[in-house]
Amino acid sequence: MSIRLVTFGGLHVFAGERELERALAQRSRAALLAYLTIERRVSRDALTAMFWPESDACAARHALRQSLYHLRNALGDTGWIAVRGHELVLQPGVVADATAFSEAVVRGDSERAMQLYHGPFLDGVHLLALQSWESWVDVLRTRYARLFRRACRAALDARLAAGDYMGAVGVAERWTLPDPTDDEAQHRLIAALAAAGERTEAIRQYDTYARLLAPDGLQPLDETRDLVERLRARPTPRNWSLALGAPCRI
Repeated sequence: MSIRLVTFGGLHVFAGERELERALAQRSRAALLAYLTIERRVSRDALTAMFWPESDACAARHALRQSLYHLRNALGDTGWIAVRGHELVLQPGVVADATAFSEAVVRGDSERAMQLYHGPFLDGVHLLALQSWESWVDVLRTRYARLFRRACRAALDARLAAGDYMGAVGVAERWTLPDPTDDEAQHRLIAALAAAGERTEAIRQYDTYARLLAPDGLQPLDETRDLVERLRARPTPRNWSLALGAPCRI
């Protein structure tokens, strides 16, 4: 039986199309499942150090065995994980959207990567108050957000190279969804609208973005303000260069 974890924008566990709410009923076990699904192969010592750092070795190993037992029951699958010496190895039937997303970025399938990314990794999910867990989540959240930007950048540039300006607008709109305050995403959306001949919409998008930032005392980047000043000053041809003044974030 295939077990699928959705980790972008939250956390959900599915067996086929059926959601397994029992797998998330106990937060520490849900965290263990998410960690194993992403890492795939982990030593017992590494797991006990991460999830039970204040317990002695015997108590920590017992807690690990109990957690794995309860997860097996919740997943309804006795073969979801295997023991290889001192390591626990997740079986191929347990997958995560984050893994598929990373693989899509690596092979250059930007469109697939964009489809999979629905928000920050484990967004709004608070499973453990442990520094080791929070650090792991923060590192992956940052890494996946960076990969998402790379995928969006590549997809948008491909649409522009093909002369598909409205397609570029669609990519840029998708780029802004997870984080509407992303400076580069907003700049590229405004520029894509301009390139598509949608001058009024480009200016309106800028105004909306500026209002979004205002409550925090922030403003759009200088490059974006300069772009919009040029748009206000004169109509924009369809071959507007999106590279002109476009900020780039790693």
